[in-house]
Amino acid sequence: MPGKVRYGLISTARIGFTAHVPGAATSENSEIVAVSSRSIASAEAAAKEHNIPLAFGSYQEMIDSDEIDAVINTLPNSMHHEWTIKAAEAGKHVLCEKPLSATMREAREMKAAADVNNVVLVEAFTPRWNKQLVTARSLIADGEIGDVIRLEAGLSFTVTDPDNIRLSKELAGGSLMDAGCYAVYAVRYAMSAEPTHAMAFDRKSNGIPVDTTMNGFLQFPNGGVGYVWSSVEGPSARFFKAVGTKGEIELGNAFDENEPLVVTIGDSEPRVMELSSTNRFQVQLDEFSECVLNGKEPEFPADDALRNMASVLALYESADTGKAVAVEQI
Repeated sequence: MPGKVRYGLISTARIGFTAHVPGAATSENSEIVAVSSRSIASAEAAAKEHNIPLAFGSYQEMIDSDEIDAVINTLPNSMHHEWTIKAAEAGKHVLCEKPLSATMREAREMKAAADVNNVVLVEAFTPRWNKQLVTARSLIADGEIGDVIRLEAGLSFTVTDPDNIRLSKELAGGSLMDAGCYAVYAVRYAMSAEPTHAMAFDRKSNGIPVDTTMNGFLQFPNGGVGYVWSSVEGPSARFFKAVGTKGEIELGNAFDENEPLVVTIGDSEPRVMELSSTNRFQVQLDEFSECVLNGKEPEFPADDALRNMASVLALYESADTGKAVAVEQI
């Protein structure tokens, strides 16, 4: 394998070009060399616009190519399972956009395919690479704010197009699947622990078949509760907050690499930590490529993705049944 991992984009989804392509452009061990689509015309147009050398008129054709080592799976949620497994069976490593899958069965089958074919499989949750959340997690682990009793995390934006894939039940859309999985990840990551129980309440607006807003609660082993909120019909929000017995940590935008972290202990004046991070998509590719090139174990392997899915699916079950639900422990 060359000194850089050669990636191919599965689909012409926007995130591939707005996030992964810029991240690869500044990475020393990663390059995006191909893009695939269901039509060669679409793939060639995208390749030309974004200066990508190779274009393929089918996903399978790209996966079978010797010109790539790994794929970035940016397909709709319901298609992650099929094409991750096909890529693994072709010996290609897979960086899969979140959420990893639509069901736990699918997630387990994807992990099994990666294991059997000796390829790396990682779910693409980039905020865990920001210094802001890394620092918050470290402060919590060090007891800076005491025992954590409450966390808050939310991601919200407005979707107006009724044909948007986020509103499609067939494509495994929904505010929790698309946006709320980030909030779930943030509280799990910050606590360095897995929730034990979930309770949630959803809203489906204007006859849309999936949740357009989700309010969820995840209880952790220490008794602390994480409030997670997602919406595709609300104002823009990307917040994170952790409240402990001694103080609190707050981050106004969990996706901004330059957002200050505010730490308040007791009645003292807030301490503003000015932090700057490298582009999180570059850091993600740097780490993934190191795993491919040098056999490094991923810091957040596929089991971590299964654990996040367990919490997400427990929240959905609670919203459907109106009851608290035990979170499956992976």
